[in-house]
Amino acid sequence: MKIDAIDEKSILVELSKEDLSKNDVTFEQLDYSNEKTRKLVRLILEKVRLETGRCVSDCGSLEVDVMPDSFGGCLMIFKEKTEKREKMEKLSAFFTDEINDVIDLSRKFKKSGSMIEKNELYRFDRTFVLFAFNVSNAQSAVLNEFLEPLFLSEAKLLSLKEAGECLIKSKALQKLSQ
Repeated sequence: MKIDAIDEKSILVELSKEDLSKNDVTFEQLDYSNEKTRKLVRLILEKVRLETGRCVSDCGSLEVDVMPDSFGGCLMIFKEKTEKREKMEKLSAFFTDEINDVIDLSRKFKKSGSMIEKNELYRFDRTFVLFAFNVSNAQSAVLNEFLEPLFLSEAKLLSLKEAGECLIKSKALQKLSQ
């Protein structure tokens, strides 16, 4: 593992194929929802603290970019984010094989008056995926009555959106509830 400070808010970490192997993870398996990945990130942040004296994980918000290298390892760039949390949109996704589930959901939200303001509907073969932004706990409970949640990182959800067919780009639930 090689650690280099890029600037005051960014650190580059080079992990060899052996570093990944020692931590029983491959580049393809790196996902923060994976316990092995979280353990590896904690290990890296501790090593960064010991080698540089910087407590990157104490900054509040941390962005991590990961890219493979040509030798079977990877490069990780840790960037401290100073933006306020409330400015960031949180993306969630829910799926079903029945379009009527999405229509019924939209009618329930319209009836309750607690519509999700920003949402989009995509299709992947025979599966419909609703992407919703800044979903409250109450809205999430209603979503879970009609659709199944997708437990993927936000980066993977954004990649998924690119692979699907956009059916309704803006205010899908509002349009379907009419």
